[in-house]
Amino acid sequence: MAEKSEFPEEYLRMWEAYLYPGTDTLINKFGITDHDELREKEAEISFEKLVELYEKPIEGNFDKKHLCDIHRYIFSDLYDWAGEYRNVYMAKNHSYFAEVEMIDRYLEEDLRMMNEEIKRISYIPELASFLAAYYVYLLNTHPFREGNGRAIREFMREFVLAKTPSLPTGPLEIDFTQMDGEKINQALVLARAFRGPIEEEFLKALKPVELENEIKM
Repeated sequence: MAEKSEFPEEYLRMWEAYLYPGTDTLINKFGITDHDELREKEAEISFEKLVELYEKPIEGNFDKKHLCDIHRYIFSDLYDWAGEYRNVYMAKNHSYFAEVEMIDRYLEEDLRMMNEEIKRISYIPELASFLAAYYVYLLNTHPFREGNGRAIREFMREFVLAKTPSLPTGPLEIDFTQMDGEKINQALVLARAFRGPIEEEFLKALKPVELENEIKM
């Protein structure tokens, strides 16, 4: 993230309110004040929650509430603000994410368009391009203080499972473990102008849903 000096001064106090005094560690329900220890605990808990969601996805309309519900489910054991929009400016690679005041509007508009445009998708490469675009949009909005990538990826995983059965592509799923995370992170720096590498990674990750054979012999 950006240096504190890059943020508007009036937001610094709100930024510090997320952290234990004198540290860069987010205040959490376990009282962990060591940054690395918290990261390990967060990774452990979020992994368990994502496994649960793999078995039983959260029902919703793939709108802003649905995304918030997913974030809340993944991180509510860790943070009081899970499922709530951040109230501070954030930036990465000298580029700001959405202004606090615009988060709700951006999410509402982008997710409304996402739900409409998916109906016109006809083939898998087109779907990969579509998903790459909205992945970038949602990450650039960056609605939450922490855990944006995990919540957005789970949202998109559930979206693909729910929407593709009615498309000419047939039922698909997206396996993010097939993506090269380093390539994705590097590509995100230039994604506003060129999403090609991200589209390639999404294309790698899309595959037909593996249905269990229920035919009795």
